[in-house]
Amino acid sequence: MPSKTPTGRVPLYRQVQDVLLQRLDGGTLQPGDRLPPETDLAAELRVNRLTVRQAIGELTRAGRLVAKQGSGTFVAPPPRHFPIELAARFINDADGLSEAFRSVGRTLTESLVSSEIVLGGNAPQAEEYLPGCRLRRVDTVLAVDGEPWFANSVWMDDRRFADIDRHLRDGSPLYTVWRDVYGVRLKAAWRSFAAGAASPQVAALLGVPPGAAVLLRDGLNLDEDDAPTVYIHRACRSDRVRFVANYAAQD
Repeated sequence: MPSKTPTGRVPLYRQVQDVLLQRLDGGTLQPGDRLPPETDLAAELRVNRLTVRQAIGELTRAGRLVAKQGSGTFVAPPPRHFPIELAARFINDADGLSEAFRSVGRTLTESLVSSEIVLGGNAPQAEEYLPGCRLRRVDTVLAVDGEPWFANSVWMDDRRFADIDRHLRDGSPLYTVWRDVYGVRLKAAWRSFAAGAASPQVAALLGVPPGAAVLLRDGLNLDEDDAPTVYIHRACRSDRVRFVANYAAQD
């Protein structure tokens, strides 16, 4: 165990975390390996079991370890980032992702989580860009080969997209419903990005620990007449997704 000398006043759980990281990065612990029991690690490193638990919790939130109920804690597979390019064009599916995944032999699916009318004042950002609308919030999850990667919250005018729930319950993707049922093709107006931590609700949807690192992406979509139509907030698994802004000239 690292010494407790002044090299700083690094908390014990951070020191334990550093030891475990050295074993992960050095190959002593390989993806799929089960971590020794907390009691064994505590005895080996001469620290309290709660200190070990805190260190393991931090590494789990960071995606380096994964807890399996009833089995223990295991070394997570290395992150597999999928580059998502941003382009200003009409969007035929979930931000044009389906074709990108299909081109590499993977499948993107969207499932409905919830849908509800939003009372005034409860969605200030969406209300700012969609003033005068009776807003409906629709929550969905986008999964890649069955693994949830994206948790979406989408706001739209309930009058314009009346009875949309009926069309979503059969598993049809949102962009497909907007285009094929309502005749609305959408294009991106703007996107913003920020680092964040998974809330308990998002963590449950994405299958990650609460507090795990996620990429937060907000955006506004316009219709063919350039009218603001859909506001989207998306939480993306940071161990699976990275965004690429390609400024090369398009033909």
